[in-house]
Amino acid sequence: MPRLVTYWLRFRSPLHIGERGVGLEVSRTHIPADTLFGAICSLWRELYGAAALHRDVLDWFTEGGPDAEPFFLTSAFPYAGDVRFFPKPLGRLPNVALADGDEKAFKRVRFVSERIFTATVMGGPVAFQKQNCINGGIAWVTEEEKDRLARWTDDMSGDIALWKVAVVPRVTLDRLTAASEIWHFGEVLFAHEAGLWFAIEFNREHGEELMRRFEAVLRALGDTGIGGERGAGCGLFDVDGPTDEALPHVSEASRFVTLSPVCPKDVVELERLTGDGAAYELMPRRGWVTSPEAGNLRRKMVWMFAEGSVLTGPSVPRAGCLVNVKPDVCPHDVWRYGFSFPVGLATTAGYSS
Repeated sequence: MPRLVTYWLRFRSPLHIGERGVGLEVSRTHIPADTLFGAICSLWRELYGAAALHRDVLDWFTEGGPDAEPFFLTSAFPYAGDVRFFPKPLGRLPNVALADGDEKAFKRVRFVSERIFTATVMGGPVAFQKQNCINGGIAWVTEEEKDRLARWTDDMSGDIALWKVAVVPRVTLDRLTAASEIWHFGEVLFAHEAGLWFAIEFNREHGEELMRRFEAVLRALGDTGIGGERGAGCGLFDVDGPTDEALPHVSEASRFVTLSPVCPKDVVELERLTGDGAAYELMPRRGWVTSPEAGNLRRKMVWMFAEGSVLTGPSVPRAGCLVNVKPDVCPHDVWRYGFSFPVGLATTAGYSS
């Protein structure tokens, strides 16, 4: 059996994770699994060398065959205190009841608390109440959880604010004329005792040394930063954990919610994932190569299913793959993580079109 553990990231500085927008004004409020995987691999190479990165991680994904992968990980989602948030399952699940006039508020929700997520995927009745939406309406919690989170109430707005998104003005100078120009930068600031969590499933066949190396890389990553504007001190964090936290799951389900972006490995798998009852969002994944040899090159773009997508088919074998997004002139391969982290969905919670 694999070992499932959770790590908690407490940010010491603002976080910028690039989002589609006009420049750098927009930032995600979570870290997609492929971004986290790329940052870990980059620092793994820096700490242990390129040969060790291939030996410990990449070769097992690309050449090791089924069940040989060293680990699978979720995206990093918000938490505050002991309340974890998950992506809201996409589509309308028939076990979620909405009152008249609440449709717009429900569509605005991006994250749900663990209690709501568990009840939703297990097929139990769930009643949406917009008065229990916090953080500007994008996070949905239970009434009891809202009371526990009341200490994060913002004095100005009266809303519970676990994180805030700010657009900060910056000034750049032209190298030739010294003329100044203002540009804007989006960043996420987490409240005290709030941050991001992610789960990782370690393959026990790789032994305890893999986990020790992973944790060393993760803690070093906290001191170098993750995301954009690391040179300006963004993305620094401390790590708590690992802790053993269970995830909800329905065995032998015909649908699942993914907690990480998914890139189907072939057309056959794509058709299986998008069968009758699927509800998904496609997102383009792009960015820069971070290696010393090719830091000025852009990775090839690839489309992936976003976290929270409801996909069809069994959760085993695991859907997805590592996809090579190597630019044509890059001297080495560039791998983007695209494996699902499935949470089985009860039949009674199946997607309603």
